[in-house]
Amino acid sequence: MSGEGANTVIIHGEVKHITELDALTLCFEWSKLKKENKELYRINQEANNGWRGLILKLIGIYLPDGERIFTRGYNAKGESVFSEK
Repeated sequence: MSGEGANTVIIHGEVKHITELDALTLCFEWSKLKKENKELYRINQEANNGWRGLILKLIGIYLPDGERIFTRGYNAKGESVFSEK
């Protein structure tokens, strides 16, 4: 649903920033985004199971399925923002 950059959507062929949207349109666009993400996670979860999942793991590929949480935090210099304890 993104348009030409971060926080943009395409509505009736026109790129708009989310701050330009009224509440109803913003809610509708957010709902579409959540449905798309849910469907992508379902597809990824299906691919992670069975033989396909085993092969993906063997070659080092993990498709996020929405159940596991990744915490990756790096600043602009590539340094970890988490303390090393």
